[in-house]
Amino acid sequence: MRKRIIIFLLTLTLSVSAVGCGKYNQSEIELRDKGVAALDSGDYDNAIDLFNQALGKSIGKVTDLEIDINYYKAAAQFKAGYFKEAAKTYSYLIRYDKDNYEAYFLRGSIYADEGEIGEAISDYDSAVAIDEKNYLLYIQIYDNLNALGYTDQGLVYLNDALKVSDKSANGKYYKGRIYYLLGQTEEATSNLQAAVDKDIIEAKLYLAKIYQDAGDFEKAQALLEEYAESDEVTSDALATLGDIEMASGNYESALGYYQAGLTLDSIDNMPSLMKGQVAALEKLDRYAEAKDILTQYVENYPDDEAAAKELIFLQTR
Repeated sequence: MRKRIIIFLLTLTLSVSAVGCGKYNQSEIELRDKGVAALDSGDYDNAIDLFNQALGKSIGKVTDLEIDINYYKAAAQFKAGYFKEAAKTYSYLIRYDKDNYEAYFLRGSIYADEGEIGEAISDYDSAVAIDEKNYLLYIQIYDNLNALGYTDQGLVYLNDALKVSDKSANGKYYKGRIYYLLGQTEEATSNLQAAVDKDIIEAKLYLAKIYQDAGDFEKAQALLEEYAESDEVTSDALATLGDIEMASGNYESALGYYQAGLTLDSIDNMPSLMKGQVAALEKLDRYAEAKDILTQYVENYPDDEAAAKELIFLQTR
């Protein structure tokens, strides 16, 4: 769960470069940039120290730069395991960036991860109140709560999202995704198809998932191939294409999709892509390559007992 939350911590961080840096203290910017480099390299304590130094150079009033640095600082604190400190930093951000749902959402995610569900729900409610038509926010809240065993509380947010009055193509797309999560296939299909008809490319991915679940691999593959050719292709779509090809016995093609997914700049499903690659290589009798990849996988994900057993098997080939 914490690995997934940190994705949100980093992807939601503000970018000061968009507003220009000329009016800011240059040494503060340099320290911020060094802190970001340390954060990216995994040197979290040093990153926190650099962000604190940067904040010490502030000009006496809270600017976009200080807000930006604090978002990075909270991410570093979270990754370092300083969860209470990260929550305090988000509390500071809520004070000075109160119209931004992100600080509420991120602090709520920390509270949820720490088992403080009442505080988490309060923050999630505040986030939704600020941006009530942000369907992805409802989905992310559900994902977090569901992963922690608070499924009933998470479902409330999905159902609240369906109550939002919105007949736009984008609304159809997200409501289709939500119906899919709720297991309401007919409503999901109807909404997603309406979004596809309005050229919402991502809707093809989720409509393909419905066809795949129903065993209609031909329709699923056609949609996914169209999606894969777009500029919006994701690692999840390529993994799904690989899974379809595996089910069809097209192991070389499946391997190509898994490998393509691993070349993307943004990868949300690294474990499934790596395991898919191993499975395809095994089917192609390329055991040495499969063993190398699975060895790396087990090093990265030591809690996967099934993968560890599979590695023992491969070592005997």
